Amino acid sequence: MSQALAVSLAELPDSELLTQARHGIGEALVILFQRHHGPLLRYARSVVRSRSDAEDLTAEALLRMMLALKSGKGPTTNTPAYLRTTVRRLAAEHGGDNSRLVSVGLAFAEAERDEAGRPGARDQPTDHEALLDLAFRSLAPRWRQVLWMSEVLGYRPHEIATALAIAPAAASALLWRARRALRFRFEELSPAAPVSG
Repeated sequence: MSQALAVSLAELPDSELLTQARHGIGEALVILFQRHHGPLLRYARSVVRSRSDAEDLTAEALLRMMLALKSGKGPTTNTPAYLRTTVRRLAAEHGGDNSRLVSVGLAFAEAERDEAGRPGARDQPTDHEALLDLAFRSLAPRWRQVLWMSEVLGYRPHEIATALAIAPAAASALLWRARRALRFRFEELSPAAPVSG
């Protein structure tokens, strides 16, 4: 790759690089890889426990995106959201003991285990945590999904909108309704100790 081409491609936004990659320009794939590898690896570390698993997920997600682009598919915009979604799906597929993801609910004791596998300070959830888990599980799947994306994975409403293919305003409204439903359900389950605020 000539240095002039590398510099000009490196200055392009992701959407242009994605188009270039679809047209068979390998240098665009290299730049996309370099641009997204570090942030995606950091994200994968928040999804799985071990660094080696995070590296595997990152490599697999980037490889899948590159193969999709070579076949004319893959993302057209918002490459980070596409890659994070791929990492989450891969983690869920591989699941097992290495995943921090759960289909519904909250992982209490497992989330507190450190790299050496020693139990955390607590082995049992508190009453409030158990009630919160029950309240969360009782919500509609779509509400659980947006709450998980927002509160656990740290997605902003516009990222939720992209991941769910809905308008940003619809994502904000959905998230607001889900939070409200969780609060009401939690209060129903613990009438003696209503949530303040």
